Amino acid sequence: MSDPSKHRAETPRASGSLVRRLVPAIIAAVLVTGGVTAAAVVDPFADDPAEPTRRTVGMSISGAMTAQLLEEAPQPVVAGEKLRLTKARKAELKRLEEQRKARLKAERIAAKRAAQPFSFQIASFNVLGSNHTGPGGARRNFPAAGTRTPQGVGVLRSHGTDVVGLQEAKPDQLGTIMRMTGFVGYPGPGAADPDNTVLWDPSRFELVSGSTFPIVFMNRTRPQTIVRLRDKPTQREFYVVNMHPSAGHDARNTSTRVAGWRRGVAEVNALRQSGLPVLVTGDMNDRAAFFCAFLPPTGFVAAVGGSTSGGCRPPGRMPVDWIVGSPDVSFSGYVIDESTVNRRISDHFYISATATVAPAGD
Repeated sequence: MSDPSKHRAETPRASGSLVRRLVPAIIAAVLVTGGVTAAAVVDPFADDPAEPTRRTVGMSISGAMTAQLLEEAPQPVVAGEKLRLTKARKAELKRLEEQRKARLKAERIAAKRAAQPFSFQIASFNVLGSNHTGPGGARRNFPAAGTRTPQGVGVLRSHGTDVVGLQEAKPDQLGTIMRMTGFVGYPGPGAADPDNTVLWDPSRFELVSGSTFPIVFMNRTRPQTIVRLRDKPTQREFYVVNMHPSAGHDARNTSTRVAGWRRGVAEVNALRQSGLPVLVTGDMNDRAAFFCAFLPPTGFVAAVGGSTSGGCRPPGRMPVDWIVGSPDVSFSGYVIDESTVNRRISDHFYISATATVAPAGD
């Protein structure tokens, strides 16, 4: 007679053996159903010493399925590569932070500079072109330009001039002035028409841009100069416009002279849209008429004085040479140096003043 307890103990074992035999087959069937034709399948119940540890079912995997399985499989992370990426990201974040700090510093410096007024010496001088004192010229009673020009440089230096608008400056005269002073200018001696060149001290200012606009001077169209300069100590910028309208009081020259002033008004009002200060130098070939035609429509002030508040009230003494500026510029130390005429350096006075540009926004 058999022992019932023995059968009860063996039943689970037989059942387990059956499961172990069925699982690989089930897995293989599932793989075949999914489009995969089998491979080696590990027996999950291989802990039973009575059973084989691995069952092999013949199979092959299609190329497309292999690619899909590889694509979906987690990719290994190479520790060194991960470290390199981390270092690169840290370096990028550091660079961005440095850029942000540099930008904020530049903004603080710019704001500080904009809050500072700055001053410089500005002048206007008609040098009496060398063509006028040479053979056939109208001023042959004056010394030649080779004598007069170095004397004019001495006057310029005596006033501590930083910026000067010249009229009638011929290439030979410009070359001498620039060589003796170290100044640079626009448009300069190499230009087709350099008469209305603006010169400045390059240790103090640098050129941002230069341009011209045309007016009729006497019997032909000639360029008038605009320069945009940057003051190096403060990095603030301003414009200088240098003009020479027609001379003479006959109907034609008077008409073109007034037309030149009007064009100048339009130009400086356009420049003022930039928000930058504007200064104007020039031999305007008139006195009160220029003052009342140019200053009221621009709101400018003259270094020589006078007022446009409540009407046009020119100053008491006016040469035909002018320095005027936008309302954010004030003038002091205005000088009419008559020595240039008395010494026959030129037939015009040397006009000089200290220009002070107000803080931005004032």
